[in-house]
Formats: sequence, structure tokens, C-alpha cells
Amino acid sequence: MALASAAFERSNPAMDKLNVSTAIVEIPQKTIKKITCMGSGFVGGPTSAVIAYKSDVEVTVVDINAERIAAWKSKSLPIYEPGLDEIVQAVSAGVHRSQQHDSHEPNAKSDYVAPVPHGRLFFSTDVDQAVAGADLIFVCVNTPTKTHGIGKGSAADLDFVEAATRSIARVATQDKIVVEKSTVPCRTAQSIREILAANAHSGVRFDVLSNPEFLAEGTAIRDLLNPDRIIIGSMPTPTGYQAAAMLAGIYKQWVPQERIITMNLWSSELSKLAANAMLAQRISSVNALSAICEATGADVDEVSYACGLDSRIGPQMLKAGPGFGGSCFQKDIFNIVYLSESLHLYEIADYWRAVINMNEHQKQRFTKRIISCLYNNLAGKKLAVLGFAFKKNTSDTRESPAITLVSNFVAERARVAIYDPRVQENQIWRELVSNGSDIETLKRNVSVCRTAYEACVAADAVVIMTEWDEFSNKATGGTTVKQEERKPLATINVNSSPSTYTSSQDADHDAYEQLGSPNLVGAASFRVPSRKGTGVIIKDPSSGQIKTFTNQRPFSGSNALLFPHGFSAPVQSPPRQILRPQSRYVSTQQFPGEYLTSEGFPNTRETAQLTDMPHSNGASGRLLTAEVAHKGATPTRLDWARIASGMRKPRFVFDGRNILDHSKLEALGFRVEAIGKRGTNVSE
Repeated sequence: MALASAAFERSNPAMDKLNVSTAIVEIPQKTIKKITCMGSGFVGGPTSAVIAYKSDVEVTVVDINAERIAAWKSKSLPIYEPGLDEIVQAVSAGVHRSQQHDSHEPNAKSDYVAPVPHGRLFFSTDVDQAVAGADLIFVCVNTPTKTHGIGKGSAADLDFVEAATRSIARVATQDKIVVEKSTVPCRTAQSIREILAANAHSGVRFDVLSNPEFLAEGTAIRDLLNPDRIIIGSMPTPTGYQAAAMLAGIYKQWVPQERIITMNLWSSELSKLAANAMLAQRISSVNALSAICEATGADVDEVSYACGLDSRIGPQMLKAGPGFGGSCFQKDIFNIVYLSESLHLYEIADYWRAVINMNEHQKQRFTKRIISCLYNNLAGKKLAVLGFAFKKNTSDTRESPAITLVSNFVAERARVAIYDPRVQENQIWRELVSNGSDIETLKRNVSVCRTAYEACVAADAVVIMTEWDEFSNKATGGTTVKQEERKPLATINVNSSPSTYTSSQDADHDAYEQLGSPNLVGAASFRVPSRKGTGVIIKDPSSGQIKTFTNQRPFSGSNALLFPHGFSAPVQSPPRQILRPQSRYVSTQQFPGEYLTSEGFPNTRETAQLTDMPHSNGASGRLLTAEVAHKGATPTRLDWARIASGMRKPRFVFDGRNILDHSKLEALGFRVEAIGKRGTNVSE
């Protein structure tokens, strides 16, 4: 067996302190075979999935919320993170990805794809059984800010942590390693150690570790697969070092050894709070500068870019906006404030409280600017709020600035239409009610829409609250916005030969490999009197032209399919047939009824139409035009001209995230106001 000391042969100050003791003691290191994660939220679920995916450990996620566990077992996970679906499906089934024909794999060369998932992942409500069988237990329960008693509004509520700890002590009959992964105040591990010791069965020993997560929602899977660092805090005892070495052994299966850092328990706990406080501080700093920019005519994007070029500062977290959100930043700063006050460090508490105050000020400042631009009156006016999540690529709405702004709009008697591509409607209602809004008032004045276009119809203003890529009209990656704006994703004349040329059996596959998957526009099978086969429509990146390649045989796995724009699964491995019925000859007589289905895709939105079209060979045919927006596909950009045509004049856009090209919107007749920039005046 490996020795505990071997896991700590690192070249950094924290490791050097530990190496002395472990080199002397040399305790044999046991192997972790089973892990239980208590809590199935934004930390517990993704963390467990990746550990099972990248290691040889069996992982069980437990939660007392049966509805949430059922969602984790379904095809519609309770949270959204890019790449999470694929990993959970692969590891839960315990099979290689290529065997999952009915799953959506966005990119075979993605960072999220591993050759073989070695572990296994299970979800359960049987907490006692999972705890009893585990070698190591992650505590990933919620630690919200207290809403009652001493410390109300700033201290962390540790009810769930204590309940989980007592449950572990009650059930465990063998030695366990308990890992504190929830974000907690400094020295919480000491409370956990005391509770475990006081309630442990005779002869059972618990080692407590701190292993904070440093995940950014929206990139959590990438952060887990390629972390900047893994922090493990332990007691400075032989058994503490051994426990830390055992946990490090799990991470070493995919994380470079130099990124696994060990330190004492209290340093580990505080490092998480400190990291989030510093990140939030940067956001509040640039938001404070945004107010100066608006008053002077400076551009906050240009100012933050110039600052970010300084290697001492760097460009991260310098994007002005309506304020930071999420479950961590505000809560963690409040933890530091409460800790500082408890230690009689009042000036320190005031310093960090100012970061929160600036964040709240930014939300109110943006609200006042919107009211001012709309002639100091929102009563009866319709505001389309695009985005409700606190940032893009996540479904998390906790502490989202949109909650405050929508509540402010309702208080001003505005009508509000909300659209977010990932946030469920019931979650939006829950957040607004929790913020103090009356549900009856909300139902009268707020609607949750299925599309951005629906939200913007007859609107007086559009307010961008989340920086979803589909809302932007800026060019990215050398591709013009015009090419990416919403349009029919595939226009296929199924009763005529494809327009470019007919090639060999593998021409479509060769073209796919040559041009690259992001250029795939669509595909469909066709059957005409003279021939039948399949075609793939591809955008040539060099010329921007749409080209059609055909062969004389159907694609493997499906006789008919339509890919969304940007869909990047291999042509020969489509996720599911989505054109129906079995008769592939699209004609008035042979293709009755509905032909496009979202079966298996709960977040799919689609529109389609058939247009009668005569063919030169006399066949009765139709022109197929369809749009499909699938949760795994690259989002299609909004057609802002279409939005403009349906809005009331004057048309206002309030760009809370600075994701829009203002000059292009002005050309469409919009008046654009953005955080950190002077507004524009467009005469109608």
C-alpha cells in the first residue's frame, strides 16, 4: 500500500510544513472505494458526477428531497450546466458514451468527453444506507444566510450542516472521513469534530477534512475536469494527514499533483470565503467605475479592458453589469462581515459590507435610469426582461439582479414579460415571491414567456439582464452577426436534387470532416422518382456559402433527420429521429399531419411549415422550412429587426450586460442605454 507521506511530496510552503510529520510517521494509506455525497445541489451533483466519471470510485448522491433525486434520475436534470447531462447519463448507466445512442452528445471532441467512465454514479433518498456503506462522505448541504436570531442577515445558517453531521454519527459503525465541502464560516470544522466525537458509536473514529469548491456556475464541469487548484485542509495529526492523502489520491486520478494543495483546516475554510469576497470586490469596483463613466462619457468596457491589460490586475471579473448574483458572493461576504464583527474588527466588517452596499446600489441605479428614460413613468408600460438567471450558462437564479429589478418594475405598476432559455417558470415565481412580492399582484402584472419574441411583442422597452449568447448581436470568432441571426435552419426541397453536386458514397462524411461540425446546417433524407438518398447542408467557412452534399444511401442510424444550426454531433450518429412519419417522401398525399416532434427533448422549441412547390419532373412536392432550438445546440441569435417591428415607439433597449452592438440597434430605430455608457438618442 502507498504511504500517506507520498501524497504530500509537493514543492509549496503548505506542503513543506506537512511533509516533516508524514515523513516520520508513514501511516499506511487505505483506498477509498465508496463515496457518499450528502446534498444534490449545484455543488454536490456536478462534483459527484465528475468524480465518478474520472475516478475508479463508486459515488452515491443522497438527498431528503425525493423530487430532486427523481429529477437527477430522469432525462431532465434539476440543474443546468454545460456538459453535465452527458456525464451523468454516461456514468449512471456505467457504459461507454458511444453506446448511448439516444443521448445528445454535443461534440465528440469536447472537453467533457472521457474515453471510459470508470466509476459509477447513483442517486438515492436512503441517507442512512448510503452513509453506512461509505468510506468518505462529502457534506454538500445548503448554508444560507440566517433569517432569524443573532446574526440575522449576515451569519451563515448551519442547521443543515449540523443535521447532516448528527446523521453521520448516528449511522456510522466504522471509521469515516467526513469532508466539509459546503461553504462555511471559519472554524466550522471544529464544531463538526465535536458533534461527531460526542455522538460516535464506541470505537468509531472520524477524520474531518475541509475541501472547498471553487466552481463558477456555467463552467462548473470544465472547472471540475481542469481545476486551478484542489484545496484540502486537515488537522496537523498523523490521522489527519492520512485522511488528506486518501482524498488527494482520488483527485490525482485526473488532476496534476502540483495542483493539489494541503493546509490546515482553518486556512482551507477561510480561503473559500476570501476568494469569493475578492471576486465580488472586483465586480463592485468596476460597477462603481461604471457610474463615473456614465457621468463623464467614458466607456466602462474600454476602461476595464485597459485595466485588465495590467498583469498585476488581469481581465477576469471586470465586466460591469447590474450587480453580482448567485448563491456564494453575497453570502460569503456576509460571513466575513459577521466573523469580523464577532472578533471586534469593526473597520474590517465595514470595508467588506461596502462591497455589498455597492452591489445593491447598482441594482437601484439601473432601475432609476430605466424609469428616467421612460419619462419617469412605468405605469401600464410593458417591459420585456430577457434573462432571469444570475449569469449565462446556468439555471441558477439565487440572488439574481433580475429579481430586484422585476420587483421594482412591478412596484411601479409596469407590465413585465420575462424570458430565460434555461430557468423554469415555477422557479421565477418562487424567487419573486421570496423577494416579498405578492403573488396575486405578480400574476396580474408579470408573465413568463416561452420565447424572446413573445416577451417583446408590444413592449415599450427590452431589458437585458443575463448575458446569454442568443441575445447578443455582436460578431464573435470572426463570424459576422448577419450569418448568425435567426433564420430557417434548413431549407430542403425534398422533391428535387440537391443543388451542388452528387458525389461518392462517403462525400457527405468527407465534407463533414473537412469543413468541421460547427458548419453543419441541416440534413434530411429525400425520395424522388429518379433517386433516393440523403443530403447534408453545410456552410463553407471560407466562402460563407451553403453547400449541399449527397449520397445514395441513408445515414447510419436514421433515414431522416434535421439538425439545428451549429449542432455538432457526427452526421452518422444523430441523437434521435425528429422528422416523422416513416414515409420520407414529403408530398401532399403521403405526409399528412404533424411531421416535427420534440419527443425526448423537454426543452425543445420548434416551428415548421410546409409550402406547396411544384417540381419539373411532375412530382407533387413541398418545400420544408424548419427551425429547431434544442437545449444542446448552439443557440440561434435573436433577430433584432423582428423584435423592433413588434415593439411600441420609441423603442428602448437597456443593455444591462453590454453584450449588444449599439450602432446596429440604432440603425433599426432603437434607443440604447447601457451600464457604464452614455445613452443614445434616436429620432423617430
